[in-house]
Amino acid sequence: ICDDEKPEVPLLYRDVSSLLLILVLSMPQELHKDHFTCIVKVLYNLLYTQAIATLSVKFSKEERAAWKNSRKLKTMCTDKSWEVLLSHIICELSKGKLYCTGDTDQVTMLSTSAWSPQSIEYSIQQFCLPFLRTTSLLQHHLFGDDLPSCQRTEEEFGMLASYLGLLSPSLQSSDEVNSSSCLEWPIAAPGIISQWCLEVTTSAESHSEQVMNLLVQDPQWSVPCLLQLPENYNTIFQYYHRKACVHCSKVPKDPALCLVCGTFVCLKGQCCKQQSYCECVLHSQNCGAGTGIFLLINASVIIVIRGHRFCLWGSVYLDTHGEEDRDLRRGKPLYLCNERYKVLEQQWVTHTFDHINKRWGPHYNGL
Repeated sequence: ICDDEKPEVPLLYRDVSSLLLILVLSMPQELHKDHFTCIVKVLYNLLYTQAIATLSVKFSKEERAAWKNSRKLKTMCTDKSWEVLLSHIICELSKGKLYCTGDTDQVTMLSTSAWSPQSIEYSIQQFCLPFLRTTSLLQHHLFGDDLPSCQRTEEEFGMLASYLGLLSPSLQSSDEVNSSSCLEWPIAAPGIISQWCLEVTTSAESHSEQVMNLLVQDPQWSVPCLLQLPENYNTIFQYYHRKACVHCSKVPKDPALCLVCGTFVCLKGQCCKQQSYCECVLHSQNCGAGTGIFLLINASVIIVIRGHRFCLWGSVYLDTHGEEDRDLRRGKPLYLCNERYKVLEQQWVTHTFDHINKRWGPHYNGL
C-alpha cells in the first residue's frame, strides 16, 4: 500500500506530547505565548478523552453497562463533567468491536476491582501528568517563565495546570483541582469526541486484536539506561568470545558488545565493512546518532565513539583489589564495579563524554 493510501492513525492512539512538538515546530516564528496556550488547551482535551477511553476499557462489562444506560447523566448537559464524558465515550465505543475483544477481560483483571469517583479522578490525573510536565518544561524553555515549585505530590497537577493557563483564575486558589476543570472545548464536546471514537471503532473492524493494546497506554517514562551486565566477567567472556557475527557468520578477532542496545559487532573487522565504515562506527551512527559505547570482549575495556573520534574509557570490571585487567593478561577473576558503571551511564545520559574524557583521537572509520 502506498503511503497516500494508508489510513491516518486515530487521534486517540496518538502521543499527545509528540503532537505538541510537531505543532510548535510547525508554527511560524516567533511563537506567541497566547498561541502556545491555545495549542496546549486543545491538546489537553484530546489527552483527557484518551484518559477516559483508556479508563473505560479497564471497567467490567457491568460497570460499562451502568455508565452507558445512566438516565441521570443523559439529562446533564455539561462538557466539563467526567461522568458525562465517560458515559458518552462508552456509548460511542460500544458501537464497534472494541469491548468485544478477548483482551478486555485480561485488562479488567489487572485493573482496580472497584472504581470510586476518587480513584477515577486520580487515574485521570496520573494519565495527564507526564504531558503537563513535558509541556511546562517546554513553556519554560520557550518563554523563560519560572517553573513552579511543588512541595506536595498531590499539588503537582493543580500547580502545573495553573502554570500552563489551563485553569481559570477563579479556580487557581482552590485546594482541590479536578482534571475536568481544565477542559475548554472550542466546539461542542460530544460531536468531536464521537468523531475520535469513530476512528477507533473503524480501525477495530480490521485490527480487533491490536486495538485494545493500542488504546491502553502507559504514559510512564523511565530514565534511559545501559544494559544490565552480569556480576562476573567470565559470564560475558564465555558467551561472546567464540560467538559468530550475525552479518559475516565468522568469529570476530576483536568482538565487541554495544552497551546501549546489546548488538554484537566486529571491532575493526574488514568483513563487515560498508562504504569504508567499519561495523562499530557504522553501528554508533545507527544506534546513537554518532555516539557508541562498546565493551571489548577480549580486553574487558570500554571504548566510546563520538562522531569522528574515540577514546578508551576504561573498564567497569575490576579484580578483588579494585584494579583493571586490560587485555585480560593477568587472568584474574573480574567483577562488575557498579559505581563505575553508574558513572559511565550518567555520562551517557547527560551527554558529558566530551567534557569529562580528555584523551580523544581520530578513528578514521576503522573501528
